[in-house]
Amino acid sequence: MMRRIKLLLLPLLIFSLCLMAACGNGTAKKGSTGSQGTQGVTDNEILIGHLGPQTGPYAVYDYFRKGIDSHFKYVNENGGVNGKKLKLVAYDDQYQPSRTVKNATRILQEDKVFAMIGNVCTPCNTAARNTFEKSGIPMVMVSSGAEEFVNPPIKNYFGSSILNYRVETRVFLDYAANELKAKKIAVVYQNDDYGKEGLTALQENIDKYEGATLVDEIPYVAGETDMSSQAQHLDQADPDAIIVLGGPNPAANLKKEMYKIGLKDVPYIVSSVGANDRNQFKLAGDDIWEGTISAATFPMPDVSDDPSMKQYVERFKKDYPNDPIDGFAQSGWAIAEVMVEALKRTEQGGKDLTWENFYDAMHTFDNWDGSIFEGVTFTKDNHYGLTTMILTEAKDGKILPISDQIKFDPASGEITYED
Repeated sequence: MMRRIKLLLLPLLIFSLCLMAACGNGTAKKGSTGSQGTQGVTDNEILIGHLGPQTGPYAVYDYFRKGIDSHFKYVNENGGVNGKKLKLVAYDDQYQPSRTVKNATRILQEDKVFAMIGNVCTPCNTAARNTFEKSGIPMVMVSSGAEEFVNPPIKNYFGSSILNYRVETRVFLDYAANELKAKKIAVVYQNDDYGKEGLTALQENIDKYEGATLVDEIPYVAGETDMSSQAQHLDQADPDAIIVLGGPNPAANLKKEMYKIGLKDVPYIVSSVGANDRNQFKLAGDDIWEGTISAATFPMPDVSDDPSMKQYVERFKKDYPNDPIDGFAQSGWAIAEVMVEALKRTEQGGKDLTWENFYDAMHTFDNWDGSIFEGVTFTKDNHYGLTTMILTEAKDGKILPISDQIKFDPASGEITYED
């Protein structure tokens, strides 16, 4: 009888020993949790996820991922984050919302990353929002300027890697009315969710400027190449300033058509996603693109002496020597800087790296200027992140800053210009 009891207890003893051995191992495999029970974190590694197009017609946005990857490599070679190495888990969704939704489930349930960073594409982010919001995973600076991700604040969503479309357009309107003294303002906008975000901001705020009116609201369809009709409408409207809410090709094609009909001397203000790239000089023509005004959350690498920018240029050229250093790669590097700083702040004072502690750490950013961004701010009531910017002008083949910092207060709607 005693022999039978011993035999029955033997499997239980072996199981217990195996369990103890597993618990004593601080290095977890894919999909496991660390010693504190936090998803995507072990004693040696932190998993960070990213979804965006790496192939297909929108593959240019893969520079976001490359910028993130380059900064993570730099951090890892310099000791990591509190001794933990950062590992980027990235999947290609080809700018297709259906693929984004599938990849969202995969990266949450199989890879079990700690946080997401810089997910690309407004419709893709919209399609996957329910999945990510329900999970509670930290969503750091998605690559969309849409209002839905920041206002009202979503607990686990923190800002955008690009200017919020409505905030940016508010600044354009304020600059046109107060600095350029424009009374008649015309807007050309992409007739979709992206373009309508900025259009709404103009319609809701134009009455705040005495004597200012929207003399024309001119749509175009995404992918449209012939902008001659829009140029004719502008000529008939006879505006004091033109605001264009569109991408690089439409903005360049429109200005070419304007030049053909002699509409050359009207201030031309373009969304940052359609203007802050030196390639615009080639698309439109050097003389034509000259003078175009836009906004940016950081200066171009060739006109900045900021140490963070120099560090970015040095490192990115090392990791991706054949890729351009300005544009989306800059944004990727910058949001990676924010992520790293947030991870460090989370563990200050011996705190565990948990989602709740990470949320609290994000709320401590108060116009933080430790990255190549002009400033980053988060509070419980403000999840915009990027509300500090500069205005830029296309001049002599470069994108040059023409203002000091401009700050937008989401709570009051106040815009302030620093001298």
